Amino acid sequence: MTLRPVAVAINLVDRPGGRKTHHGNVPIVGGLAMCLGFVFGIGLVESTRPLTGALISSFALVVTVGMVDDRFSVSPWLRLPLQAAAAVLVTVGTGTEVSSIGDVLGTGPIQFHGVLSLLLTILFVMTAINAFNMLDGMDGLAGTVALVALAAIGWSAAHAGRADLAAVCEVMAAATMAFLVFNLPTRRNRRVRCFMGDAGSTLLGVSMAWICIRISQMTGGTGSGVTYPVISPVATLWLVALPVFEFFWTIIRRALRGQSPLRADAEHFHHLLLRAGFGVQGAFMMFLVLTVLFAATGLTLDALNVPEWFSLLLLMFFGILMVRMMYSAGALLRFFPRSARRRAGWRFPPAIAPVIKHRDDHRPPRR
Repeated sequence: MTLRPVAVAINLVDRPGGRKTHHGNVPIVGGLAMCLGFVFGIGLVESTRPLTGALISSFALVVTVGMVDDRFSVSPWLRLPLQAAAAVLVTVGTGTEVSSIGDVLGTGPIQFHGVLSLLLTILFVMTAINAFNMLDGMDGLAGTVALVALAAIGWSAAHAGRADLAAVCEVMAAATMAFLVFNLPTRRNRRVRCFMGDAGSTLLGVSMAWICIRISQMTGGTGSGVTYPVISPVATLWLVALPVFEFFWTIIRRALRGQSPLRADAEHFHHLLLRAGFGVQGAFMMFLVLTVLFAATGLTLDALNVPEWFSLLLLMFFGILMVRMMYSAGALLRFFPRSARRRAGWRFPPAIAPVIKHRDDHRPPRR
């Protein structure tokens, strides 16, 4: 609420029209608000104070770039180097690197060292940044996916004796929940609604990448001689399965059509559900259920010590199944109550109404 006048003053407002289907002028200050919550909250966690400077720098960079992009539309070729700089800050500044991706081939754990480990970590962080950015196309979606993942990671960290990581997850989850009060697709918050914008989605991406790497590369317990990670690297992919599926299918789809991966289209998962007849609340609930199921599956497989190569194959299978399901969403609609369907008389704006195969837009529709 405090930042809404600031957004109006600097014209950081999302207006309906064209490809945007929301009602009224909505401030885009959710990203800045979450960033302030992350920074102040993490600063109170004693174990992370030596890392606070690097984290703040990384968060501030992606939020600043995102806010400028929300206001003026920055070229993706300029955003990528700045995202890489943020990835370097959070990687080198906090000493967080991907040293192992686990036994994903069934031949033993695959290890990385030196420059290769650094490059892999930077690539992972940049992938997470863009995955959450692609996911942010519907009220509450990106924030809720991050919240579910944070809850799962926090529970796992606490159970493994990593109170420091559990505290960080609590801080991030609290800031995310505070934003969702103003962003969930409900009628009660329409007068105070705000969007996270690119600033918020990229902030979620870099923060989730950092916490996932930390949890998957650290050992559980203290002085217990445990040598396995708190959560396996493959299990962390289950926790953020929805943005992972969204990102890789988007890249594959555009590559198969000869399009640049940086040029947006209108075939993200939420677009497909809305075209099939789902309402915004119905689509949101479907994504929420899928996110919880994916997270629960990942934690269960990890707890049962299921081989990581099998868990990864299962994840890929569900990814393919989900893509197929999104393109056949119309057949699923009959299994949902009428309240989950799009209200009668509602139409897509002309920019996204038809299913046009090779349509390129600078930015996908937010709502």
